Amino acid sequence: MDYTHLNHYVPPVSEGMSDAWRRLLAHLGEYTALVVRALNLRPTAVTLHGQTEQHLLVRISTPDEHLILRIAPEDDLAAHVFFLRMMSAQNLPAARLIQRDLSCTLVPFAYTLETFMPGVPAAALGEPHLLRGAGRQAGRALRRMHRISTPGAGRPRITGRWPQMSWRQVLRRIGEHVALPPTDALLFSEAERAAVALLLDDERLEVIRPVLMHGAFGPAVVRCTAGTGVHLEAIEEPGRWVGGDGLWDLACGLCPVYPEPWREGLLEGYGAAGPLSSTEEERLPLLRLLASFWLASYHYMRAQPHEAARDDALRLIEILVAT
Repeated sequence: MDYTHLNHYVPPVSEGMSDAWRRLLAHLGEYTALVVRALNLRPTAVTLHGQTEQHLLVRISTPDEHLILRIAPEDDLAAHVFFLRMMSAQNLPAARLIQRDLSCTLVPFAYTLETFMPGVPAAALGEPHLLRGAGRQAGRALRRMHRISTPGAGRPRITGRWPQMSWRQVLRRIGEHVALPPTDALLFSEAERAAVALLLDDERLEVIRPVLMHGAFGPAVVRCTAGTGVHLEAIEEPGRWVGGDGLWDLACGLCPVYPEPWREGLLEGYGAAGPLSSTEEERLPLLRLLASFWLASYHYMRAQPHEAARDDALRLIEILVAT
């Protein structure tokens, strides 16, 4: 089989793309061929399936099934592999990991081979009742995820060891990654930014027992099949940090940039197993403030609607900073 159709040459003068991304795109066909041969696959078709912020996805079709080859030009995939393994161990909805190589020996980038998950992101569902149903099912799955302890907060190294970090340290890293400065200065005043910086020192945010979390949760990472009803197929594309406070996922998913039916269903599903504890009830608004503050900047940088997140952050700053 010829794989050259996967190669995409990007000139070095192109802005906004690293050398690693250019090299991967230019040689994607050769790298895919190496993996296919090493695993003794017999594909009938190979296509470029998609691109995330961190990974390239190639769909490999065999006579029996579709598979996804995930290649990461700048990510070691350690957090991604950990997330998939933990989800699989608890029979939670996620792709199944078939093979992985984080050593960059066969090809010069880390890669995984995963099962192909059907459906569309919940963000693409147009009907309110489908969005609410997807949110409800995702909320139940999140609550189960958040019962799984992790060895630490943050993300594992490729060796499997976890660095010693507190959850508040991880939160700072998330903020630095999601909302690159100086974008926040374009949306928020100096006093408002100072209030959020002060919040990160609040001891109420700390958690003693870190748990499995998605780290970049929202309707875009919830894959569903839909007809007259909706069925949750997988929670996919975990963020860079997969250990910490599970309520961070809930806070991100409740951000007002997402449709109200989704948020209503998510909260209903998350609470179906029982109400939040008093400490969780106290912590959630603080995390929602951080989520709205950072996601406002994130969506603004991408020319996406951000006003609802900004307004929510300002409302929560006014309510919470004085308390």
